[in-house]
Amino acid sequence: MKAKSQIANETLRKSIHLLSSIVPFTYIYIPRDIEIVLLSIMFIMMLSVDIGRARSKAFRDFYDRFLGRILRHHETEAGGLSFTGGSYIVLAFLLCAVLFPKPLAITAMFIVIFCDSMAALYGILFGRIRIGKGKTLEGSLAFLFTGLIVVYLGPKITDSPGEFYIAALSVILTTIVELVPVKIDDNLVIPMFFGASYLLLLKIFIH
Repeated sequence: MKAKSQIANETLRKSIHLLSSIVPFTYIYIPRDIEIVLLSIMFIMMLSVDIGRARSKAFRDFYDRFLGRILRHHETEAGGLSFTGGSYIVLAFLLCAVLFPKPLAITAMFIVIFCDSMAALYGILFGRIRIGKGKTLEGSLAFLFTGLIVVYLGPKITDSPGEFYIAALSVILTTIVELVPVKIDDNLVIPMFFGASYLLLLKIFIH
């Protein structure tokens, strides 16, 4: 019963996570400056909700009534301000738009959306080999293969055929880093590391 509940809650959480793909899809057609403004407004709204949850018990109870079942333990801790995964991913999108060239920002957004979702769901459903806290080999392989599909289909910064191999290597490195237990939320770590490693490798091998 607990396993079924976990799967149902994780499926709901990742379904909402996947809905955030509207951001990179629309960013394809929206100018960078406008995207940054829109994401800044979204982050302020998400931050306001988190502050409301931290400061008002009535607001927190109201929020938890609808979304409490999909929150992680660290997202519901009392006694201080704690970001939800939604706030972290909006912040990550904003940082991607600010720090990375538009094609890379879009790809990094898709990476955190699809790879993280596939890794979590596949790991829960089929994961057998534990390789870290809350991580499975099967989930990590799902992360890797999903990432390779994303970078194959995603936009590129240059016209060089070698850029795909740079992108693929960045996915491999990000898959490894995703296994490292850190206190920073994965929604922030994954796109930031992917984008930074991509730019560094591109500078070394292409430019």
